[in-house]
Amino acid sequence: MPIEKHIKPWSGHAVRHLPDVPGLDVYDFSLCGKSNENRWNIPGERTLYLAKDKSVALAEFARHFKESRTPGLAQKTFPRKVYGLNVKLEQVLDLRDPKACRDLSLSNAPDCFKEKSIARATAHFIRNTTPAEALIVPSIAFLDVLKNWCLVLFLEKLPEDPRKFLPSARAEGTFKIT
Repeated sequence: MPIEKHIKPWSGHAVRHLPDVPGLDVYDFSLCGKSNENRWNIPGERTLYLAKDKSVALAEFARHFKESRTPGLAQKTFPRKVYGLNVKLEQVLDLRDPKACRDLSLSNAPDCFKEKSIARATAHFIRNTTPAEALIVPSIAFLDVLKNWCLVLFLEKLPEDPRKFLPSARAEGTFKIT
């Protein structure tokens, strides 16, 4: 089946976290896609990562320190402010769906996404060959629990005004890695 058959509208609640410092705007995406540590994009691809909820956001953030950074660095980070976002997207592909993964010729999904090169290649292919604006992907921190997801938004495919696809945002607390 063509992969486009799996692309559907999606709306719901998701969260974003930012350092809890004055002046940061939840709608500022200027740093999105710059890190070399991101799983679903290469540096330079404007990509916004959102999580299902605060627990998934915390687990994903903490996982980066365990896997990619000096452990002592976590203790020196700012507390993170968590924002709840209302999300409205027209073209989303859910990579938790075994049929979609099969149609993409992915074997051993979702475990194959542990390999950053496979996740990046998959996202790059979808980003550049389909109308998908975003992916729902399994949280690597909870790979065995597919109800815990992350939302990967391809910002170049979305309106310049983020309020068109993220119509509302509200503070929902903080967390800190210790």
